[in-house]
Parts: sequence; C-alpha cells; structure tokens
Amino acid sequence: MFLVRLLSSRLPYPWLGSINTLTGLLPLTCILFLFLANCTTHTVNENRTPLIDSSPAYSLPVTEDGKVNTNYWWEEFNDPFLSGLIDKTLSDNFTLKQANERMKQAQAVEKQTSAQLFPEVTGDVSANSTWTNDGNQLERYFGQVELSWEADLWDRLSSRNKAAFLEAQASQDDLEAIALILSAQVAEIYFQIIEQQLQLALLNRQIEIGEKFYALTKLRFANGAASIVDVYQQGQQLAATRTQLPIVQAKLYTLTNRLYVILGSTPQHKSLQITGSLPELPPLPELGIPADLLTNRPDLRSLHKNLIAADYLVAEAEANRLPQIRLGGSGGFQGSEFTSDGLFVSLFGDLVTPLIDWGERKAEVEKRQAVVNEELARYTQVFLVAIEEVENALWLEQQQNELIDAVNEQLKIAKANLSETRKRYMQGLSDYLPVLAALQSAQNLEREILLRQRQLILIRILLYRSLGGQYLMTDLQDADKQTEGS
Repeated sequence: MFLVRLLSSRLPYPWLGSINTLTGLLPLTCILFLFLANCTTHTVNENRTPLIDSSPAYSLPVTEDGKVNTNYWWEEFNDPFLSGLIDKTLSDNFTLKQANERMKQAQAVEKQTSAQLFPEVTGDVSANSTWTNDGNQLERYFGQVELSWEADLWDRLSSRNKAAFLEAQASQDDLEAIALILSAQVAEIYFQIIEQQLQLALLNRQIEIGEKFYALTKLRFANGAASIVDVYQQGQQLAATRTQLPIVQAKLYTLTNRLYVILGSTPQHKSLQITGSLPELPPLPELGIPADLLTNRPDLRSLHKNLIAADYLVAEAEANRLPQIRLGGSGGFQGSEFTSDGLFVSLFGDLVTPLIDWGERKAEVEKRQAVVNEELARYTQVFLVAIEEVENALWLEQQQNELIDAVNEQLKIAKANLSETRKRYMQGLSDYLPVLAALQSAQNLEREILLRQRQLILIRILLYRSLGGQYLMTDLQDADKQTEGS
C-alpha cells in the first residue's frame, strides 16, 4: 500500500487553515493525475441473456379461443374455498415469513451500502479537571465535529451499492417464487383431498354392491344353484375392496395434516370441510413465447438480478485495485476557557494505492468473475428447465386427456361385460369366475378414472406454476398498505 496524506496546520483562524490546505493539495493533485493516466474500470453488462437461444414458440400448437384472464391462476377453477385457502397460506405460512425476513435483511444491507456514499460526520466532546499540589484546579475542555468522505472516483462504493440493491430486489423475487410454489402445493393437496373423498365414497358404493353380490351368491348356493367356490370368490372380492378403505382414509389424514402445516396451523384431527368434485379444466392460459419466461417467472428474475449483482461486485473488486481518496476535516474547540483562541480547524486528504499485494486483489477479481460465469450458467440451466416444464405440461395434458378418454371407453365396455356375464351366470350358462373378473375390472377402472382426472388437474397446475407471471406477495403487500392507510 502506498499512502500520501496531507494535513493542514491547526490554527485558531479557519480561513488561514483553508489557505494552507489549498496550497498543500497541489502535490496531492499532481500525484493523483499520474495515477489516473493508467486507471481503467470494469464495465457492467446489465443486459445479459442466457447462453442459448430459445425457440420462437412452444412445440405444441394451442388454440387461442375461450381464454379468460383472471387476477390469479387459481381463480381459473372458480372455487372460492380454494381461493380462501391460498389467501390464508400467503398471509400465514411460516416459510413465506422466513423469506420475507430475508428480504428485509437484504434491504437493510442495501441501506448500509448506500450510506457509505455520503460523508460520515462524528462528534467528540470531553472535559477533564486536574488538581495540583498547591490546591489549584485546572480544567480543560475539548469538542470537535469531524467529517470524512471517500471520493468514489472508480465507482467502488456505488458498485457495491448497486449490487446490494439488485440482491434486495432478487430477494423480493425469491419471496414471489416461494409464494408461487406454495400456492401450487395448496391447490395440489386440495384436489388430492377431493379425489380421496370421492374414492372413499366410490369404495363405499362398491362395497355395497359387493355385499349384494355376496348375499345373492350365498342364496344361490343355499338353493343349489352355485358352488361354495363362487361364495368364497365373491367374499374374497368384497374383502379386497374393503382393504382399500384404510388406505384412502390414511391418505386423507396425511393430506389434511400437510395442508394445515402449509396454512401455518397445527395439524388437527378434524376435517377442513372440503367438499365438491373434481372440476373441468378451464381453457389453456396465455402461453406467450419461451423468452417470456425470463420476465414472467420469479426464479428467473431473481437469478438475472443476482447475475448482474455479481458483475457489479467484479467492478468493485477492480476498483479496489485503484487508488482511493479520502477527504475530510474537523473543527472544534480546545482549551481551559471558551474563547476564540481555542477554536481550531483541520483538513486532510488521503491518497491510498496498492503497490505490492502479491496478486491478492487480482485473484479477487478473477474469483468474482468466475462467480459471474457460474451465475450465468445457472441462469441458463434454469431457463432450459423452465422451458422443459412448460413443454412437458402441455404434452402431458394432451396425452392425459387421451388416456382419460381411453379409460372411459374401457369402463364402458367393462360395465357392459359385467352386465352380460351376470345374465349368463344367472341363466346357468357360465360359472362365477367371468362375473368376478368383470366386477374387479369395472371397479378398478372406476377408481382409476378419479385418479386420472386428478392427475390431469395437477398437470394443469404444473403449467400455471411453470409459466409464472403474477406478483402474488407484492399485490398482498400493496393491499395491506392500502388497508393500513385507510
């Protein structure tokens, strides 16, 4: 490090000190200009884009008819109860509260770095008394105000401040990303609970039908029209159906407990009074083009801001290799009496520059540049995954619709087969085994239909989450401010 410091003489008359200081600043100015001749700074690129080019459109053609724009994606399902659950999650969830506090921390850091751009003013006041051997008392008073300021010629401080500002904004986007994920989780659990309730009701109907078949088979056995094997087979089928009840009930309990936790509440042994059926899918949302994900998805917005912030930290490291200039002064009073003779003023100027640091600062620049390259690679990778998620959701929804149509057709045939095999069995034209096989097939398909319908809804939720595009927490915070203001 190389240090040049110029101090003015402390004089009782401030204007004389100023004259001496101005005269003494000449050599400092000359030295400064010598350094300026070879000083270069890092240029930050705020328009960085992923390392790959995205396609101009998604691979699956989508019709544009029937779209209805809503404020939030879950409103597409037109379910007030679901909307209430998500609103409670956004206000009470403790994961969101943690993210909100992290955002406040980042905002506080930004304020700290912003304060370093301005002069620092400190004050010092003291008084002391001394008693001599002859009994005299000597009193001295001291008080001064000191000002110190770093001239940010190379944008070292401003680069750090811009990085902190971007990191604070990124933390806001992180909060939005968590809110989006949690809203999707609430909707997924909500529709899983509805599906399990429908499965439970279906199982009870199937058990009721199985009991009728079982009673009929026993009656036919008593009349000599059926064998004991037929009775055992139907009894086994009925027992197998009943074994599904505790499985479904256990899923309901675990799903309800999970939903309570996401809502910010203690798991309770009572239902949330969720009722209804699985809804029909609303029209597909506006997809835009893959490049729109860069601004619509909060995780990609956060990554982009962190990337630019990392580049500003490179600029700070580069500026740290250049001379630093601090200017300041102090003024006050010292003496035993409050007279003008005790007034003083002091001005200073520091020029500090590294001469030999054995490559430490250069290595810091290289390290921060590597961080920028890492953040750019991460930004590109997440962008690719985002496109993949949208593409997967679109194709999965199309294939899931085709699968549901196929299962419905299969169920239609299975029910017809069950009806026909029952007639043949009642007429004594066949044994009970074809009836049992047809019954098992029809009941399994009925349960599968519910499963496939719920999976279709979850695929649509995946599409909503993959597209992003809404500021959930920002809107909630704005609404809270308006409520407080009123």
